[in-house]
Amino acid sequence: MRVLLLSPHTDDVEIGAGGLIARLQATGEHEFRWFVFSRCADSLPAELSPEILECEFRGAAQVLGVEDIHVFDYEVRTMPGHRQEILEVLVRSRREFNPDLVLAPCLEDVHQDHMAVAQESLRAFKNSSTILGYEQPWNTVEFAARVLVRLSAADIQRKWEALSHYTSQTMLGRPYMERDAVFSWARARGNQCGSEYAEAFDLPRGVI
Repeated sequence: MRVLLLSPHTDDVEIGAGGLIARLQATGEHEFRWFVFSRCADSLPAELSPEILECEFRGAAQVLGVEDIHVFDYEVRTMPGHRQEILEVLVRSRREFNPDLVLAPCLEDVHQDHMAVAQESLRAFKNSSTILGYEQPWNTVEFAARVLVRLSAADIQRKWEALSHYTSQTMLGRPYMERDAVFSWARARGNQCGSEYAEAFDLPRGVI
C-alpha cells in the first residue's frame, strides 16, 4: 500500500498510529509519505529552541522508518483559517502519491487544528482512499472505535522508541508522553480485540 500520514502537529501521528506504522513497516511492503502541518515553534517556552520539535519529529520518523517527510510551518490553532491551502496540499498528494490508506486525526477530535485536517482529509480522499482516524483521548468527548489494529510487543516498543525522541514534551510534563500511559492505553485497546496491544481508529471512509 501507499500510506499517507497526516499530523497537524509534530507528534500526533506517532501518538495515535505509531504502532500501526511499525506493524506495516515490519513487512517491508509499503510506501509512506508524511505531512506535518506545524513545527509548533510558537508553543514552546522561551528557553527551548524553536527548532527542537521538528528535530525530535525527524528522529521519531527515522525510528519508524519513514523518509518521505514534509514539514510546514502553520502556527498552532490557526489551521481552520488555512483550510484551502491544506486542502490543496492534500489534493496534490492525491494526484501525485495516490494513497491507498490515509491516517488522519479522527473527526471527533475537538482541537481546532486536528478538526481542520480531519475534515479536509475527508474532503480530499473520500472518493479514492481508505481513511482511518486515529484517537487522542484527551481531545475527544466521543470516539467510535470501529477499527482495532492488533499490535505485537515489538510494535508498541517501536512506537515508544519513536515517542522517546520528544524529550521536550517529557520536560514539559505531558502525561501522554509517559511510557506507562502509552503501554497502558495500547493494552486497554488490546483487551477489546483479544490482543496484548492494539490501537483504535474510526473509519470515515473504507475503500476496498
